[in-house]
Amino acid sequence: MRINLLGPLQAYGDDHRVDLAPAAQKVRQTLAMLVLNAGRVVRFEQLMDELWDDDPPASAHTALQTYVYQLRKRFSLGNPRSGGAVRAAGPLLGTVDGGYQLSLPADHVDVFRCEPLLARARAEFRDEDFARARDTAAEALQLWRDDALVDVRKGPTLQAEAVRLKELRTSAHHLRIEADLHLGRHHEVLGELTSMAKREPTNEWAQRNLMTALYRMDRRVEALQVYQRARERIATELGLDPSPELQALHTAVLTSDEELLRPAGRLTAVTGATRTPRHLPAPRERLTGRAGQLACITEALAGQTRVDRPLVIVGGAPGTGKSELCLHAAHQVSGHYPDGRLYARLRDDAGRLVRPAEILRSFLRGLGATEEQLRLGTTDLSLLFRSWTADLRVLVVLDDVCDAGDLTPLLPSGGGCGVVIGSRRRLFVSSSAVHVELAGLPFDDGLRLLASSVPNHRTTVDPEGLRRLAGLCRGLPGALFAVASQLRRRPHWTARQAIAWALASGGADSDPLGVRGGFDRTLATLPAESRSLAYALLSPGVPDRLTPALAAVALGIGDQRAEDLLEELSESYLLRARHPCVNGRFSYEWEPGVRPLAARQSSSGAPVMCSA
Repeated sequence: MRINLLGPLQAYGDDHRVDLAPAAQKVRQTLAMLVLNAGRVVRFEQLMDELWDDDPPASAHTALQTYVYQLRKRFSLGNPRSGGAVRAAGPLLGTVDGGYQLSLPADHVDVFRCEPLLARARAEFRDEDFARARDTAAEALQLWRDDALVDVRKGPTLQAEAVRLKELRTSAHHLRIEADLHLGRHHEVLGELTSMAKREPTNEWAQRNLMTALYRMDRRVEALQVYQRARERIATELGLDPSPELQALHTAVLTSDEELLRPAGRLTAVTGATRTPRHLPAPRERLTGRAGQLACITEALAGQTRVDRPLVIVGGAPGTGKSELCLHAAHQVSGHYPDGRLYARLRDDAGRLVRPAEILRSFLRGLGATEEQLRLGTTDLSLLFRSWTADLRVLVVLDDVCDAGDLTPLLPSGGGCGVVIGSRRRLFVSSSAVHVELAGLPFDDGLRLLASSVPNHRTTVDPEGLRRLAGLCRGLPGALFAVASQLRRRPHWTARQAIAWALASGGADSDPLGVRGGFDRTLATLPAESRSLAYALLSPGVPDRLTPALAAVALGIGDQRAEDLLEELSESYLLRARHPCVNGRFSYEWEPGVRPLAARQSSSGAPVMCSA
């Protein structure tokens, strides 16, 4: 007999595939009361107070006996009776003087498995063994499927227990996040902390940790804004000032206290002997039409022709699926790199560069570095990473790369290591690097990808509409999956409605095909002047086919500056160079999917025109 109370009530007998939880609410209440008090006598009066509050009917005792009989029959619990405690020798529901006693091993109840895990996590945290504390707290949280006793009617006793268990869950969640912050995983917990701080604006624990995470991500202004909002809400709702701890943190952020950049106390190293880092995210979608490129990458990384420290660079325009291809390839060859698979994005969602020291600390932490080692500066961290990887076989995947210089401290040194780079810009890293450049999928592959992603959608019965919808995506996997995602959410749409939605990508504030986000992140890596000029080139009055002379006139700049700008945008996979014109200069076209951004203005307002 196994009982789960941390979520909807589940009850299993010998067959763990069959849920035997009773349907009648009072029987469920009785079962919950007995399970939560397993090994202890639950007196008749306690059960009747729970089932009928303070107003039990005359037949309450008989009804209670009926509920107990049903439980005994359902779970084969027998009917032992004695004048004292029932022996704890297996699942038995005994009648003792004045009540009932359920004998059930503690590990057969999820509540009783959760509480020791949380106690252990607290002890590990106190010992500053943050890595183990984090894993133990996460293991406890995995037992929860929803609020405890969520589908059980609750009288006074079960209601109090539900509140206690909710606090237990919150405590486990807080402890896991605290451990993550001590481990330097502020990127990973930022989303959780942001949601928590928004839901609970006067919860100073959430506000403090959100401020800390933002500060460590070099987002000092946002951290200060969190404090300001919290101070105002605490004053308005509670009539209080922030606690001394929160005020002290605010002062530390204002003064850029370096101590905030690293957790207090020591970290217990997770050695390579006990754990191999496996940082690769799972691919989100299947690959279509990329078999040749995938084979090229896997052959370079794991094939018979592999060279020492193979390095593969995957580039392409926004939406061509660079990141997905890198992840698929990395997972396919992971068996050739037994000492670990490391992953990092060099740019965040806003296009800002992630500091190399943060990435190196993440890598070295996975490989077993101590806290003292993780406090080193960027140069020493890079040297340590090279030393450790000299004799290892580690695969390193670096995505959102825009500058070869950013790679220098992050590359492993060992000949048995491999490197995969997803790049937003054409790079030269090594003469032995394998370069894979992605374009849009052929039309038939794009159509097949879209149709297979929504096989039962009503748009698939309209072949011409489906073909037009696929055509609007211009062969870009990112756009095709954006359309498929929308269709899965809206199965009632016709092809006409889906096409109208896709065409909305010309709107200044919409991005239904998911192209604009990648476009903006790529442009964010360019100098501010180049960004403004690029947005200006997308103005409706500027032709699709560009030449240096035409761009110079449109932007009010010199011919050479115009040519340099067009080449810069070409290197960033935003423009595609065509055959030279009669004067020997090239002409350029926007990559598929970029031109619909014509209505988008620069981040500073209207497109900026610069004089020569």
